[in-house]
Amino acid sequence: MGSFNNIIVSERSQRPSFNGKTILRAYFMRDGEYVSLDNSSVSSVTLFKKAANTSPSSILETSSGLIKDSAASAAIWRWTLSGWEARNADTEAPFPDFLEEDDYTGTIGPDTSGVFKVNEGRLAVILDGTIDGSSILRDGTVVGSAANLSGEPAATYIDVWTVKLCAGCDWVTFINDVAFFQNNAVVLSEPLMCSTRERLYNKRIELGSIEKLKIGTEITIENKNIDASIKNVLRDGLITSGAVEILKHNDVDRTLPAWAQVYAFSGTESAVEISSDNTFLFKFDTSVLTDGSIPNLGNATGTYSVQLKFGILDETRLSPLMFFKVV
Repeated sequence: MGSFNNIIVSERSQRPSFNGKTILRAYFMRDGEYVSLDNSSVSSVTLFKKAANTSPSSILETSSGLIKDSAASAAIWRWTLSGWEARNADTEAPFPDFLEEDDYTGTIGPDTSGVFKVNEGRLAVILDGTIDGSSILRDGTVVGSAANLSGEPAATYIDVWTVKLCAGCDWVTFINDVAFFQNNAVVLSEPLMCSTRERLYNKRIELGSIEKLKIGTEITIENKNIDASIKNVLRDGLITSGAVEILKHNDVDRTLPAWAQVYAFSGTESAVEISSDNTFLFKFDTSVLTDGSIPNLGNATGTYSVQLKFGILDETRLSPLMFFKVV
């Protein structure tokens, strides 16, 4: 599992179910950089059954490459900026803003039918099968779990993103797969026991660089009586959140405190990403080491440590300190 504004959600890689909350993320990149999308650059995000739309031509107009009107009527789900069709948007402000992560409440409203901007070039929507009235179709029909999802089969679906990648560009569509399952719930006859092992892949970082710290996490289910197939299902969905703390260790200059805090756990929750293989990613901008904002830092180069704090099931765990050099 993952979390969004401290609310538990399933990532698309974690065997999601229509009976829960699933976050669908999209990362837009061009020439090795994230594309900066403004609030006039996104038209909608739409979910279709893949079995009924095995090729793009079944849902897209050949001439424009956009979703056909006939196909739009068969959408399972649809999201738009701030869910504005259902909110009687001000006609003088035709482009509502993106939602921010802290706008997500998990209740009926714009946050369950809108588009979130997580970071530059990184958008997300929430498919919530737990409440009614969570989605607005193109004709204005309000739908939700009772109307649209409860009768849907466990199968593969496609989420279609209609965006502009630059000012003056034409609208284009991007298609991703997402599979939903009915067998993602398990029943155990004993308390679950698991252990974790963390590993920092970065060992040396150049001062002046911006580099993602990569922390791999290996989960071991320790219950001997649990079948291996169930263990595999559990590993995909145990981690629910992540944050990091970075310290500079003053092991040379004896006049300074033993360590200086560069990043605190409390400021990094929303900046930590989790990949499908339980690797934590945090973008470390080393310019913060030379801008004078960190007291008692001393020389910017030297020994640093990162500690991972993450939620796993109903526990909060701290990794050992993992050391790296800034050179």
